[in-house]
Amino acid sequence: MSAELPVDILFERVVDRGLCTRCGTCAGVCPTGNIHFDEITGKCLPSRGDNCTSCGLCLASCPGERVDFQPLERKHFEGADRHHFLGAVRSAFLSYAVDLKVRAEGASGGVATALQLYLFREGRISGSVLYSPSADQPWRGEGIIAETEQQIRNSAQSRYHLSPMNTALSELAEKDGRYAMVALPCQVHGLMKALGAGWKCRAEIKPVIGIYCGNNLFFEATSVMLKKLGVKELEDIVSLGYREGDWPGNFAAVLRSGKVRRIPKLDFNQAIPFYINHRCLTCIDLANELADISIGDGWAREEESEKGWSLLLARSEAGEVMVREAAAAGAVHLEEISPEEASNMHSHGFDLKKKGAFIRLKLWKGWGRNVPVYDRQPPQLGLRRKIVEVLVSLQFIICSSRPGRAIFRLLPIKAVGGMFRAARKIWMKRSKE
Repeated sequence: MSAELPVDILFERVVDRGLCTRCGTCAGVCPTGNIHFDEITGKCLPSRGDNCTSCGLCLASCPGERVDFQPLERKHFEGADRHHFLGAVRSAFLSYAVDLKVRAEGASGGVATALQLYLFREGRISGSVLYSPSADQPWRGEGIIAETEQQIRNSAQSRYHLSPMNTALSELAEKDGRYAMVALPCQVHGLMKALGAGWKCRAEIKPVIGIYCGNNLFFEATSVMLKKLGVKELEDIVSLGYREGDWPGNFAAVLRSGKVRRIPKLDFNQAIPFYINHRCLTCIDLANELADISIGDGWAREEESEKGWSLLLARSEAGEVMVREAAAAGAVHLEEISPEEASNMHSHGFDLKKKGAFIRLKLWKGWGRNVPVYDRQPPQLGLRRKIVEVLVSLQFIICSSRPGRAIFRLLPIKAVGGMFRAARKIWMKRSKE
C-alpha cells in the first residue's frame, strides 16, 4: 500500500500516535468496508485492509486528531446562547420518563429511551442508532440500528467500555427514512465531521441525542471487576448491567445458574485510573456539545431520592421543540432550570474536562506525548490547580501501567472502593466551591 493513501495517513497520524478515540467512525463511513474493529474487548483499535479507494472519508471524519467546535456550533445551533462549560444551550431541564418502567430501566431518568419511544410511536423516526448488548455475547456492547420498541428498550443504560458504535453507520447509509442517534461525544464529533466531509447517507439522522461522558474504559476493567466478583467465565453471563436497580445503580451480572453478582456502580469506579483510555483524558467535551439534545445524570435531584432524574440540555431549535412536544404528550416530565444550575450539578466533571484537560494538553505535549487540537481557548488557571493536575496525571500514568494494573488485579474488591467514593465526594464539593 502507498503511504499516500488516506487510510495509511489516518493510521500514521491518529492510531499509531495514540489519538484514536475508538468511536468507529472511520469504519462506518468507509465505502469499501476496508476498516474493521475486531478486538472490542482488547485494545479496541481499527485494522485496515487493501481496498482503499482514496476517497479520504476516514481521514476527514476522524475526531481523534482535531475537533473544531465553533463552525459546527454556528451551523447547527443558531440562536442558542453559549455557556462557557455547557456549550450552546437554548434551554435546560431536570427531567424523567413518565413511564415508570422506562425510568427504572434507565441509567438515570430514562429520558433518552423515553424520547426515542415517543418519536418512534409517533412515526417520526424509523429507529435509532444505538449501543446495545450483543445478541451473541451479552457481556459487551455493539452498535446496532434499532427498529423496534424492544430493541430501543434493550439498549437503555450506559456501558462502561470502549464502544466503536459508529461502525453501524455503514448499515445506516443504505437505509431510507429518519433515524435518531444516541451517542457519546467522540461518536457525535465523528458523525458531524463525516457529514461535513460529504459522507452520503440515504437516511436522515435527527435528532442526535448526546450522552454526557467523563471517560471510557478498556473492556479489561469489566473483566477484572467480574473476576473480583467471582465470575470466572464471560460465557456464564446471561446479562450484564452497569446501572441496574435504584439510582445510581449497580454493576450486576446475571449468570446462567440464576445467581446475580453485583456491587454498587460507584464502587465500580475504582477501576477508572487503571483502565481509562488516555485519549479520554485529553477530551474537552463532557456535555456532548454538538448534539441536538444532551443528557446526563440529574445529580441535584437524584441525591434527594432513589428515583432517577436526568439533566437535559436542548441545543438546536428542532431539539428544543421536540423535547417540549414530548413533555406535552406525557412522555417526559420537565422542570426548567438555569444553565448555571445545570453546570453546577456536574462541577467535578467540568473541572476534569474544562480545566484539567487543558492543563493536560499542554503538560503532556511538553512531556513528548501526542495530543489532539481544539479551537477552544484554555481558561486562566492558577499555579495550585496546575500542580494538582500534574499529580493527577502522574496518578493515571502510574495506575494504568502494567505494574499498576497487576497490583489492582490482586486487591480485594472492597480494598479501594471506599477510598474512591470519599475522594469523589471531596472533589465534587471543592469543584462546586
